[in-house]
This record gives sequence, C-alpha cells and structure tokens, in this order.
Amino acid sequence: MAIAKIDNTYKTEIIWEKIKAAVDNLDYGSVIITVHDGKIVQVETSSKQRF
Repeated sequence: MAIAKIDNTYKTEIIWEKIKAAVDNLDYGSVIITVHDGKIVQVETSSKQRF
C-alpha cells in the first residue's frame, strides 16, 4: 500500500508540473483540465494570438 501511495504522489506532482508548464507557455488562451471520477485525466491548451 505504501508503494501505491508513493506512486500516486509522484503522478500527482508530474500532473501539476505539466499544468504549470501549460500556463507558463501561454500568453493568451486557456488551460482546460478534464476530471473523471475525481482524477485528472486530460489537460488541454488553447492559445490565441493577438496583434
């Protein structure tokens, strides 16, 4: 059980790093986080170019 908890903690850290990177790489746009059964399953970005 302890190994599973460490594994989940590691996955959670990776997910949050990817979300932060998605936000950091946007000037204008959105980051959409999809959750199923209480777990993040997808992160989408949509960017806009303004002139």
